Amino acid sequence: MRAIRIAEHGGPEVLERVDLPDPEPGADQVRVRVSHVGLNHLDVWVRRGVPGHRFPLPLIPGSDIAGVREDTGEPVVIFPAKVDLTDPASMRGRADLSRSFKIRGENTDGGCCEVVLASPHELLPLGELDPGRAASLPLSLLTAWHMLVGRARIAPGQTVLVQAGAGGVASLAIQIAVACGARVFATASTPAKRALCEQLGAERAVAYEDTVAQVKAWTGGEGVDLVVEHVGAATWAASIRAVRWGGTVVTCGATAGHEVRLNLRALFFKQLSLLGSTMGTPGELAQAWSLVQAGRIQPVVDEILPMSELGRAHERIEAREVLGKLVVSQDLG
Repeated sequence: MRAIRIAEHGGPEVLERVDLPDPEPGADQVRVRVSHVGLNHLDVWVRRGVPGHRFPLPLIPGSDIAGVREDTGEPVVIFPAKVDLTDPASMRGRADLSRSFKIRGENTDGGCCEVVLASPHELLPLGELDPGRAASLPLSLLTAWHMLVGRARIAPGQTVLVQAGAGGVASLAIQIAVACGARVFATASTPAKRALCEQLGAERAVAYEDTVAQVKAWTGGEGVDLVVEHVGAATWAASIRAVRWGGTVVTCGATAGHEVRLNLRALFFKQLSLLGSTMGTPGELAQAWSLVQAGRIQPVVDEILPMSELGRAHERIEAREVLGKLVVSQDLG
């Protein structure tokens, strides 16, 4: 089969097109012919390399995979990580379960190829969903759901600030919060991105420099109950200031820097809860997927590019010009 593989870290030029043996399914595996792969900022980190972290190179990137089961002809998406699903704990929301995950395209080969192997219980049916749009969802949807529902225990009537609301995880976090009965305030860098946040259900969307004052005005001076953080150093201080006394900040990423300053007096005087979050369980993705199939959560796809143009897609992600997600379609054959 043909694939795109990373053999060494670097710029988009290290995304190498290669020919590999066709994968043969083992016990309890099926072949899925890949039609589309959704991209995440994770793909850029894998390609660039992360100091202190070792990726198992050479590696096929791509965590979010849509395709067709070869044995049944059914269109499906694949759970974005490999995990021992014979363990009953894998179907529950244990926070420590992610330690056993092998994320596709990060810790094991992903979907930027013609065929992948998966266990039947790792597959979700597309139903009426378009495969190009569905491919944008699995990892971001699971991440956002675990943040809000699994970790922060979002409740109806709460107020939620979603930082950088036009991003892949954040655009779904807005919709999940609204579906859970919360009121949402968002930030974004451009008018187009702020308009998208409001289209997705945010009551207000403002530029980053206006965050704290506008949030306080929107909440009558109280601050929000919950902040969804995935940016890091660039927005952290505003997130801490914008959350109310007794509120919660939940974070899943640090695309703008992983080292932040934390005033411990603000933490203990305001009695804040700071929560880390990553991935989620198959059971959680199944819950979120039911809302997608019911039309209550919509994929947000900026553009679908040919897989052979994966380098250009990476450049768009790095330029931070994407609204929602980018997807690549199969054209390697």
